[in-house]
Amino acid sequence: MTSSSKKDFNSMASAPDQTQTEPEILFQPSAADIANARLTAFKNFVEERTGLNFGQPGPAAYAKLHQWSVEEAAQFWDVLWDFTELLGEKGDQIIGEIDGVPWARFYPNGRISYAENMLRQVEKTPHDPAIIARVQDGEDRVLSWQELYDQVSIWQQALEGAGLEKGDCLGVYLTNVPETVVLLLATSNIGARLVSAGMEMGPDDLINRFGQLQPKILVSTSTYTYGQKEILRLEVIKRAQKDMPSIQKTVMLDGAQNVDLKNTLGAAEFLDAYSPQKITFNRHDFNHPLYTVFSSGTTGKPKCIVHSSGGVLLKHMSEYVLHSDVRVGDRVFYHATPSWMMWNWLASGLAAGASILMYDGSPAYPDSYAQWRFTSENGCTHYGTAAPLILDNIDEGIEPAKHCDFSNLRVVMSTGAILPENGFEYIQSAVKKDVKICSISGGTDIVGCHLGGNPFVPTYAGQLNGAMLGMDIRVFDDEGQEVANGKPGELVCINAFPSMPVCFANDPDGEIYLDAYFNYFPGQRAWRHGDFIQKTPQGQYVILGRSDSMLNQNGVRIGASVIYEQLEAFKDQVTDGVAVDFISPQDKQAKTVLFLALKNGAQTVPDDLAKNIKTAIKNNVTPYAIPAEIMAAPDILRTPNGKKAEVVVKKIINGKKITNASLYGEDLVRFYEGMHENLVEKYAAKHSELNNGSEPN
Repeated sequence: MTSSSKKDFNSMASAPDQTQTEPEILFQPSAADIANARLTAFKNFVEERTGLNFGQPGPAAYAKLHQWSVEEAAQFWDVLWDFTELLGEKGDQIIGEIDGVPWARFYPNGRISYAENMLRQVEKTPHDPAIIARVQDGEDRVLSWQELYDQVSIWQQALEGAGLEKGDCLGVYLTNVPETVVLLLATSNIGARLVSAGMEMGPDDLINRFGQLQPKILVSTSTYTYGQKEILRLEVIKRAQKDMPSIQKTVMLDGAQNVDLKNTLGAAEFLDAYSPQKITFNRHDFNHPLYTVFSSGTTGKPKCIVHSSGGVLLKHMSEYVLHSDVRVGDRVFYHATPSWMMWNWLASGLAAGASILMYDGSPAYPDSYAQWRFTSENGCTHYGTAAPLILDNIDEGIEPAKHCDFSNLRVVMSTGAILPENGFEYIQSAVKKDVKICSISGGTDIVGCHLGGNPFVPTYAGQLNGAMLGMDIRVFDDEGQEVANGKPGELVCINAFPSMPVCFANDPDGEIYLDAYFNYFPGQRAWRHGDFIQKTPQGQYVILGRSDSMLNQNGVRIGASVIYEQLEAFKDQVTDGVAVDFISPQDKQAKTVLFLALKNGAQTVPDDLAKNIKTAIKNNVTPYAIPAEIMAAPDILRTPNGKKAEVVVKKIINGKKITNASLYGEDLVRFYEGMHENLVEKYAAKHSELNNGSEPN
């Protein structure tokens, strides 16, 4: 193992620059908060282990701790393993070099069981809840640690009895129910790989994902409920069986009576021959595949991103224990679906000894208090959601604190999109004043975070607390040079970390992997994540948008979020908006187009509204951000997790074919395809008029 470093980190790092006027602090952790934080215990643990001194807990100490964690990365991850008491065998090396992307393997000779670590709390508190689940506004279903353990035992036996072996793939097509977590643990202990999708996915999207991985067994159900709708899925399953001949058996949670499906049986029948047994935990290679997650697949089949059991576990422990301050017995909720990596992230809360809260159904049924009510009734300590849901709550004017008891709530987390300043302020005023707000940023690619919470620092509206430990985050310009604080640029990570994908499926030479993250800056091993960010004087970060959705009209790069902020003043007329660049085919110049969904359903934007929006942008942002076009749209394209699909809209209006239109709504996609034709025609006419010497209309 790496020997202890004796560097004096008091002399190597300083507190964030405080020379500029600080914005208003929304939340300042108290001395008691900091003293009791798991991050403080970890800091002390590191100091005892290494002989280093990071100083009193606070922003300056975190800066020094973070510097150590990236300069002595192997030592950091190894100390984290010990601090979180992970079960497994480390082997004789922490980080080993490999040929080819990603050039590093963590614990290359180590062995670990994801399931063993996820279920270890059963030895201490077998009767405490491990999972608390609710289907919309129904009754809660509680699985104790012992019941979860027993379910994993039964399902593992049944899956092995059905022929699932190490290296195979299990397909899970379900909603956000406890069985998804049970199947994850059972599959991981076998050494098979899980692939999951929420039932909101239609047949094409499901098959484009699962079909690349050839699952041997599929677990699903015939229907699901969302809001007031019961949605049938038998035809999707039938199509999956037809198009994926690798599926040897299908198991239906709701039974298989009167179901016209081949090689299919109900879960009760599938599990009937088995009873709970003591689980023999199989410690697989640290880098053995755990599950496969997917890119969006906008213009082709989704990329299949393979994550390892050990890498995921170690990274998630840093995020849960150190950055989110999750302790044994805490109760963690995240709005999620098995299609979204936050489902994978939520599951790992079990390894921190927390109970996880799972909500299945519409967050707005029977009303927009549904998830707030569910979590408050179950003593939630950490509430996680998607930023668009917070903004929806603002629009609806709901005040959760007046209807719910949040006395146990310590942290509110937000991801999936940019949480603007008013989102932070809303949480503090309408949910809980003395709550830590953590806007986090990462993604499917790392099934974790680059930027996120920090118990040592205050919360500022619109800012992310900072870089995660072990992540050497920089802000680069397009030439691959680091920019000064306050300057916008690309989010990059310049060091290896455990939750980098093991590989991409069907990418034998690693070219797809390389192109996805590393080819943008030739000659540098810099992971470009695709977020455009800036670092603040407080040492925190602001996300400006996705790099490929940045607006670049007049050669000035601008985040669309600044335009959306100006739309807030027009909420009486505008329900939503999306701003993207259209590239004129004639002169190859970017023209910003702002699409507006109007409250009255109007098909054209009134002249006075367009003029007022342009004036607001000119006066409050910059004249460079004024859209060249403001056009009405029936609605705004969104991803399944509620994020504005700016990249998709940009591709469509620039003439690229979208292969997964059903994911966004085929009628809506066709509308934007029509807008592409209109814009091409309009700018061709303008170009022709200019060439003829006449003034364009």
